[in-house]
Amino acid sequence: GGRLYLHQGSLREANINRSPTSYLLNPPEERDGYEEEGDTDKVFLQLLLEQQQQQGDGGSTVTTDNDSTLVGLINWFAVHPTSMNSTNQLISGDNKGYASYLMEQKYNPPGTLVGQDDHKFVAAFASTNLGDVSPNTAGPRCLDSGLPCDPVTSTCHGLNELCVAFGPGRDMFESTQIIGRKQFDKAVELVDEVVAHKTKHRVPAGRVASRHSFIDMRQLNVTLPASNGTVVQTCPAAIGYGFAAGTIDGHGAFNFKQGSNSSNPFWNMVGGFLSNPSKKQMACQSPKPILLNTGFIRMPYAWDPNTVPISIFQISHLFILNVPGEFTTMAGRRLRNAMLKILREEGGYDNAKVTIAGISNTYTHYITTFEEYQGQRYEAASTLYGPYTLDAYLQEFGRILRDLLSDRPSEMVPPPKDSVHKQISLLPPVEVDAIAVGKKFGSVVENTKDSYDNGGSETAKVLFRSANPRTNPRTQDTFLTVEHLDDKGKWHVYMTDADWDTKYIWKGGVTYLGMSFAEIHWNIAQGTPQGIYRLCHAGTRRTLLGHVGEFLYQAPDFGQLSYGVNLLVATARALYRQFQWARNLLHRKHIHHLRDFEGCSSSFLVYEA
Repeated sequence: GGRLYLHQGSLREANINRSPTSYLLNPPEERDGYEEEGDTDKVFLQLLLEQQQQQGDGGSTVTTDNDSTLVGLINWFAVHPTSMNSTNQLISGDNKGYASYLMEQKYNPPGTLVGQDDHKFVAAFASTNLGDVSPNTAGPRCLDSGLPCDPVTSTCHGLNELCVAFGPGRDMFESTQIIGRKQFDKAVELVDEVVAHKTKHRVPAGRVASRHSFIDMRQLNVTLPASNGTVVQTCPAAIGYGFAAGTIDGHGAFNFKQGSNSSNPFWNMVGGFLSNPSKKQMACQSPKPILLNTGFIRMPYAWDPNTVPISIFQISHLFILNVPGEFTTMAGRRLRNAMLKILREEGGYDNAKVTIAGISNTYTHYITTFEEYQGQRYEAASTLYGPYTLDAYLQEFGRILRDLLSDRPSEMVPPPKDSVHKQISLLPPVEVDAIAVGKKFGSVVENTKDSYDNGGSETAKVLFRSANPRTNPRTQDTFLTVEHLDDKGKWHVYMTDADWDTKYIWKGGVTYLGMSFAEIHWNIAQGTPQGIYRLCHAGTRRTLLGHVGEFLYQAPDFGQLSYGVNLLVATARALYRQFQWARNLLHRKHIHHLRDFEGCSSSFLVYEA
């Protein structure tokens, strides 16, 4: 069995509004109600799971009772995971992933590897209404002058490429750590308060239920309660000019500008090749100038969904609104407030807590308020279904919430067609992994040094001959390991590619004549235990001819056989592989095969700085 706990706090100096001029278009009296929080939400909501500990379980994480342990949590906080800017070419969990990494490192047993099955504590740092929220708290500046960008268009001298948001760190890696650690620190603070006052924060026993509905957003009739029942309609999906301008977190191209309310004949012609919007569609989406009429583009399949899913989860007095897009700060506030009003007035939930889980089930870009839509910055240009998109979601979430409270099923339109098997890729497939004559996959090109100090300023690097990582993305596995030698002469995995201090950089493609190289980095953190380490790389290669065997190539090592003996062993292995290749070729077997390979650097010493 288990228990749930719900707690919240305020987290400041971890986000800014990246479209403040749009936020100011909302009614002053509405904005005045959020004077303390301002133009971004600061609420940090946390749901914790406690599990009754079984006898002989061995214990592990955060003990909250003599017989129970916290085993997981979900945090909701409004900030984009865009601390790593568009120059980053490595896969990264960004600030939310870093917060999760720190949390799981703290509350799992020492030595637990990131993302492995033996995790006893799992932490999720989730998205909520983050549509107009940036983690780059130093704000946007012009790259050429250092001056602030134009606030309406986010340009410098008319160019969006020159306007970029920075901070709070010296570079994107440090910024990711700072914003991630702020979320981690707040999460730890809330956990500590729950542990100290469990009864106060315990989720009471109550109903667990949900409602789900598909809605057709193309021409949905929407009744506006504030306008004496005026009925308006949503529009088929379309993308505006401001979308192509990008944001201060990632600029666009071709001199598009945020805040564009007019079109360009050339780009109209380009977009018209795919789908030419009708006068009705243009009027419906106004003042958005349509760049891509995505709701009508069907080749090779629908570019944007017109049928979208919405759902609500109820856990006692907690209600989770699962939205299919990125709500802006004020749009999210209106949705939460509307649902709270229904819960209190019609459901009797005076202590209800409502959060938004975005992005869920499908992606419909952004959702702004009607007022923000008029400004046509990036978020408004990306609001697919026209100026009444938010009003449609308010109406439909209200409908399924009342269904949930009344214990009746929710009506829905048929779900969209499954297009999984129609997906295309413009990337050419990996046909074969090439390597220089006489060289081996997994062999070392550039080795590590013999020793490094643990003062926090050194990085161990090694370059391997490798294969294209698209051949095998190694899901739930790793491309690299940092391994430590114990007192008994056995190697143990110390880190993987999921650790913040490691990097796997692939170099290959046409410029390398089809050959691949893997550059492995380990930033040796301050206080790393002294000892003998090595860096290893694993991959999968694609061959056209034959079953050529699985092998481990290891560079000459401390305390191991002489290089000459290693060379003899490697030669024997090579002869055996050639024999296998010839035999398979004669029998026409395994003409196209995938084979794993692995290699390790020389071992090296990490010593006290």
